[in-house]
Amino acid sequence: MGTVKVVFCMDTEGPCDDPSNDELLSSWADVDRAMDKLFSDSFRKKHRDSTGRNFTIGWFFLTWSGFKTNPRGRDFGYHKVRDHYRERWGNLIDKFGDEECWHYHHPPKSGIGNEWSDEWSSSKEYKNIISRQILERKWFPLCFRAGGTIMDAGLSQWVDKWFPFDYSNRAPLKFNEMDWSDGVNSWRPYHPDPVNFKSIGDGRRYMTRCLDLYTGLYKVDEEDIINSFEEASKFGTSILSVFDHDYRDIEERISLFLSKVKSVSNNFPEITWEYSTPKNAIIDATKIGCEESLIVESELVGNILNIRTNSEIHQQYPWIATKDIDGQVDQIELNIKQISKCAWSTEIGENVSTIGIAASSKTRGVDMVLINTGI
Repeated sequence: MGTVKVVFCMDTEGPCDDPSNDELLSSWADVDRAMDKLFSDSFRKKHRDSTGRNFTIGWFFLTWSGFKTNPRGRDFGYHKVRDHYRERWGNLIDKFGDEECWHYHHPPKSGIGNEWSDEWSSSKEYKNIISRQILERKWFPLCFRAGGTIMDAGLSQWVDKWFPFDYSNRAPLKFNEMDWSDGVNSWRPYHPDPVNFKSIGDGRRYMTRCLDLYTGLYKVDEEDIINSFEEASKFGTSILSVFDHDYRDIEERISLFLSKVKSVSNNFPEITWEYSTPKNAIIDATKIGCEESLIVESELVGNILNIRTNSEIHQQYPWIATKDIDGQVDQIELNIKQISKCAWSTEIGENVSTIGIAASSKTRGVDMVLINTGI
């Protein structure tokens, strides 16, 4: 017996205007028409898994910020993409049991809005994005995917510090920006080495492979699907994870992929296959279990911020975001005193008007607290 967890990751980036590629959807109206198909009851229920569940999607939301130019007509600005989805389909995301995850394209030193940096030192925009998501939308995700699956040691160590689950492994693909040919070529999650992230190691996070549903570089094929069933048969569980983008009309591609999964499953009658969100797939595959919810509590005494949680968290200390009276956003990372495994304190500056504290656990989810200082 065994189980294949089928995970679909949507790199959710909004419109992309490329005159040389008429397949790409250049306006929100076009993206909306394509995504409406994926949010329809008929599509979600058309391809039931072996347990009768409807299809689910992990929406990896991207924020287009930190760039100087916009050659592809992206929807630049904090929260723009996720807000659009929540306003149009938020109730359906909740209804179908989808998951909201985070996707990050690291801005290059050039600032060109269609280039992805392979140097973690080129920008610190990630701090602004996460801090604003906490302060302005009260959102702190559990699952991460690197833009273009481009990663270096710096990014890997940062992800390992803050996020429990990572779907950036694209082994064994090799392309100009990134070489995953020596990565972990398996459908099973693992702890990576934080520095040598393409190898198994002692990192905090779980990483798992996610291959192209259909791109110019690769198309997941029947052999890949067979391998996922074989691994489930051998080890008990595997995660068959694929990705695509919302700026393509991909309803038929997804249907074809799911039909192939069902066809392959007929050759493995002892293996069940189940749709899963990115988070739940790793939790189930690693058998780390789910316990009571994480609770973050905080109080401001004078200029001292005290934080406590009801259990140990994934992070060394919570993410502490601040906004000052001029609207400037920052993250506190220095001079955080650890009182115990579940308690911390730090000093807050005089001009801070709002504080956001967020943390997560592999087994207990996410929680956060907002404090208005009154100034």
